[in-house]
Amino acid sequence: MHYPENMNELREIISSARERGACLVPLSSAAPHIHGGSSNERAETVSFEKMKKIMAINRHDRYVRVEAGVSFAELLPQVKAAGLRLNMPFLPRSGKSVVASALEREGVLLPKYQFDYTDPLLNAGIIYGGGEEMRTGSAAGPIPMEESRADMVSPWGPGTVDYMRFLMGAQGTMGLVGWATLKAEIAPSVSRLFFVEADELEILTSLASELLFRRIPDDCIILNNVSLAAAFTDGGEEESAAAAAAASWTLICRICGYERYGEERLNIYEGYLRDCCREFGARCKNVPGGGETFAEKIDSMLGECDSRETYWKMRRGAVEEILFLAPPSKAAAITKLGIEALKAQSEKDLGIIIQPQVQGRAFRVEFELMHSGDEAVAERVWEAEKSLFAAGAFFDRPYGKLSEFVFSKDSNEVDIMRKMKKLFDPDDILNPGKLCF
Repeated sequence: MHYPENMNELREIISSARERGACLVPLSSAAPHIHGGSSNERAETVSFEKMKKIMAINRHDRYVRVEAGVSFAELLPQVKAAGLRLNMPFLPRSGKSVVASALEREGVLLPKYQFDYTDPLLNAGIIYGGGEEMRTGSAAGPIPMEESRADMVSPWGPGTVDYMRFLMGAQGTMGLVGWATLKAEIAPSVSRLFFVEADELEILTSLASELLFRRIPDDCIILNNVSLAAAFTDGGEEESAAAAAAASWTLICRICGYERYGEERLNIYEGYLRDCCREFGARCKNVPGGGETFAEKIDSMLGECDSRETYWKMRRGAVEEILFLAPPSKAAAITKLGIEALKAQSEKDLGIIIQPQVQGRAFRVEFELMHSGDEAVAERVWEAEKSLFAAGAFFDRPYGKLSEFVFSKDSNEVDIMRKMKKLFDPDDILNPGKLCF
């Protein structure tokens, strides 16, 4: 196990491993590790737990810069104190690395402010497998960072290559990221939370697309009754009661007002929201099926991390996830196909999260199969993933066996990626075997 404390030490670890012929796998988040991307029997582990520096929080330019070991629990209070908020995943575990989350392209809660699939990641400091250090985007250059007058927030370059896109989803196979700059947003002065319910998923996916086209909601996420109850309760009878009281599908939608004319903005947006709900036949409520106390709990937890002793997805002991993107016109149909493929799974253990992304141009769908260690679940997931792939689901975050399956469908892309791997990691020492190399 290696514990670098800065970029120089990280470079030395990689150079030493290359000389010794050893392989390395990065680890930046606390347990549990669900997907297996940070474990490799063939490699020594590089833990970023000592790279905990919050390098910058800038409200004027709306960004944060952090080292790879900084978790959501460590960053969120300081971001909030600065009058900002992160465009972050839905209830990430408290020990999850902020940088790793962005590199993995996890779904974000504020699709209105996501202009590209790389958002909120802006630029980063990387050590490649050959031992070379690079700063991407406007952070690039030969001079030390502290002497640079650049804003270090533009993600493109250096040159004509988009290195951020090259690194995302690579699971540490191309280079190890020591720090990153991420986009942040101004925190609202006032906000209102609404719960839009429907019995058919297609109603809410169509509604979410329309609402984002009009740029109405900030927080925007669709949950089935299982995920809604599991995420916002502490389990047991409370979870069962919340699941029974909730609608089949709930769109959680927050509208926000800021320093100027905040209440006026909220009133106008609420009018638009209710008009759209009537048009699509959805039920717009201030309180979900679980009651007013449940609504208050959701309001307080949304936009925070999960600091409970047991991560909500792991409450039954284990979880298998299916993660993919779908176009707005097909999101509901592909999700229904996935439900049918997993019909052997108990309905009370099948959570589904659907997040519009990039201003509604796609939906990120997550199936959460929560179980107590049943080995047959993994096989059901594998069969469902193949069915979903055939139906048009786009797996941009493939892990394990699925990774080999997805990449096998495009030999030309694989050839190019292997050439790039040879350039940036010539001795194949970084997390070997995780993708198509």
